[in-house]
Amino acid sequence: MEQQDSAKRDFTDDLIRGAFMIIFFVLARFVAVLVVIIALFQFICTMISRKPNDNVKNFGKDLSLYAAEIIQFLSYNTDRKPWPFSPGNEVKPENPEEAS
Repeated sequence: MEQQDSAKRDFTDDLIRGAFMIIFFVLARFVAVLVVIIALFQFICTMISRKPNDNVKNFGKDLSLYAAEIIQFLSYNTDRKPWPFSPGNEVKPENPEEAS
């Protein structure tokens, strides 16, 4: 009887994960649209100012990390749900002197 409870719990956990996978698949599609918008905006900014916009570059970098988290979850490489269902990762500065 204990094995049946375990099997039900695992099945329920799988159904819950499946629901989260659908949510994150939709979020991944939204992220893909954002990437296109960012790329076009960055291209226009670069054509006008002759250099890329640093704020857009940083946003694109953060967005790519978020997309990677979604892909890791969707491909079962991790059980940790991406933001907003778990806390976001704290960004560590690439250059420690900049943090001072």
